Amino acid sequence: MSGQNQESFPCAEAVVFAVRGEIDIANATQLCAALLHATDRPDCHCLVVDLSRVEFMDLSGVRALYECRRVLAWEGRHMVLAEPSAAVERVLTALHMEHDFEIYPIVEAALVHTARQRYEEGPRTGVRGCE
Repeated sequence: MSGQNQESFPCAEAVVFAVRGEIDIANATQLCAALLHATDRPDCHCLVVDLSRVEFMDLSGVRALYECRRVLAWEGRHMVLAEPSAAVERVLTALHMEHDFEIYPIVEAALVHTARQRYEEGPRTGVRGCE
């Protein structure tokens, strides 16, 4: 686990949001909105973003993740990243994002601190939210 400077606490419920495809300027804003929508429940305190099937992510995607994290923190919730693909791992490492995010090698490890979890999968690129 990284993000050692981040506060960790037990969560009543976590939502796992699986992102697929590419995250770039064309869909980054929509991705942030979908991530926030996935946590739109009073008992959901943690968002686990599963990045295992992301094929490409540019700085727009990075900005979307930071914006989502900022909004959730303001609401008293938090977000962690899990199972980054090789393409995403390169971006996270190059930008030293492990200082700002908890990043787990597998989704299951990210869920250890939660009492309950709910798995949501958005459509390709995850930009339409969770049904």
